[in-house]
Amino acid sequence: MFRRLGPATEILNDIAFVESIFRERFQIKKKDIILVSEDQSTTLGFPPYETNIIFWKDNIRYRYKIFLRIGDVKHEDIPVRWLLPSLEDNGAGDCC
Repeated sequence: MFRRLGPATEILNDIAFVESIFRERFQIKKKDIILVSEDQSTTLGFPPYETNIIFWKDNIRYRYKIFLRIGDVKHEDIPVRWLLPSLEDNGAGDCC
């Protein structure tokens, strides 16, 4: 009847790991929000799982999608710091 609305407890460490990579790579302050989720893909032909990261820095919203399960994300899957402007979420549709 009732179900847990948050992430499964077995991926909490993976969420914290991905968040820490983003904080370090893009120098995101502790007060700024980072949302990390593992979602099932609903797009035909795409991998079955994706990791979505939304974060704010200096009042600008950024978005990044990785076509891996959250436990499989590594440092190499995160873009280099100078690509930050390309991650800006301008609200122009849902892009990959």
